[in-house]
Amino acid sequence: MKYIPSYSESLVLSLCNEIEYIKSRSKNINYALNSCQNKILINRLKLELNKLTKQRETIFKTSKSLFLKNCNNLSIEFLFELSKRSTYLQQI
Repeated sequence: MKYIPSYSESLVLSLCNEIEYIKSRSKNINYALNSCQNKILINRLKLELNKLTKQRETIFKTSKSLFLKNCNNLSIEFLFELSKRSTYLQQI
């Protein structure tokens, strides 16, 4: 029998993947900002970093809401923890 994930599982997986992408891209942008000398490029990178931060915050709020409504679901707990750590790591 083939396992077909439910909509909620695929949503959680997509959000987890998005968090990992945001974390990786933010790290790359920060490295680029440290070595960049072009003001126009610096501004573009900062704008992108701000967008990523807003996306991360949205995912965190969503995962927190899901977690509070359904804290017995392991995948939602994982998403919440991953988004919480991602937010914490960005602040360091």
